[in-house]
Amino acid sequence: MTKSTPQITCGHCRRTFQRPKPTGRTPRYCSAKCRSASYRDRTATPARPRSYDDDVVRISRALLTKAQVLDHLAHNQVQALPLEAVEQCVALQRDLCDVTAVAIRQALSNGALWPQIARAMNSSASTLKVSYSEEKVDKILAKRADRGPARPRRPAGLHDGRRPRILSQTSCWLPGQPGYPLTRALSYLGRTGGKPTVRDLAVSTGVSTSYIYRIMSGERTPTWEVAAGFARACDADPDDLTFLWNTAHELPLLPPSGQTYRQAVHALQAALRGLRLAAACPEIPTLLRPGTAPLTVGAATALLSAHPPAAGFLRWPVVRALAVALHGEPDAIRPLWERVHALAGTADDAERGRSWPAEAFG
Repeated sequence: MTKSTPQITCGHCRRTFQRPKPTGRTPRYCSAKCRSASYRDRTATPARPRSYDDDVVRISRALLTKAQVLDHLAHNQVQALPLEAVEQCVALQRDLCDVTAVAIRQALSNGALWPQIARAMNSSASTLKVSYSEEKVDKILAKRADRGPARPRRPAGLHDGRRPRILSQTSCWLPGQPGYPLTRALSYLGRTGGKPTVRDLAVSTGVSTSYIYRIMSGERTPTWEVAAGFARACDADPDDLTFLWNTAHELPLLPPSGQTYRQAVHALQAALRGLRLAAACPEIPTLLRPGTAPLTVGAATALLSAHPPAAGFLRWPVVRALAVALHGEPDAIRPLWERVHALAGTADDAERGRSWPAEAFG
């Protein structure tokens, strides 16, 4: 009776083969090709997994920015925007979920094991493996990238011959920083000015809807063209944002050559109206708090209107009191007032108006 030849499974390709010789050591591979391939697999240096370090830093900074803004909103509630804190909480929750996902992948790349992460997350390892797989986390990062700003349509240049167009860039505009009033003003306009939808704003400004959201949250710096288009779409005067935009980019308030007294007054009034937008357009009587003298309802109304006020309302103590009442910096407004004061001698009585209107006394 003939003894059958045993079948052997190849250690590389896993296919079965018959032993070629009845004597000697039992072969592990079906061919020299499989033997060489197995050796390469055993000696190859394993690829280092992606670390996600940069992603953790980037999302953590965005999370910190939103948390600081939420803290500011909690201490400075605006009755005209009752949902502002809630919307900020939603954005915070989204960033927290995203940074948790990338932090888990970062921990894995640094040697942590799924059971250890499961204990820290108070969850099961099998659930976390599915929820935070490399593929799913990469999709999360891809979605965040899709919410980024649109590419500028034109190269950097000059606006109106004097204001440089600052290209869109990442910015952490927090309370106390130069760009925060502009963010507040645009956020207020986007929620209340003419009730435009985000899509309407995107079409009017030529940017993406996600970029509009980031402008209103202070995560992105708009160009002047985008800021002006934003204002027009909200039925507002772009001139009211000029002072805030220049201040945000720390640009000198240089008047155009040949500026007249009436144009200087208009620039001063527009700056004060911009501060009012940043303060969510408070009612004028609410501005008359202790310490705002000699500000009166009549003076505030005249300075914030679209018509040139009487000369008596343009005294520096009155302008300064209104700027303080609107949470503005008087020193930033003063150059505009000094320009008005310097040109007052070139204006006739009709341009200057009455020196002391009755409204100046209450």
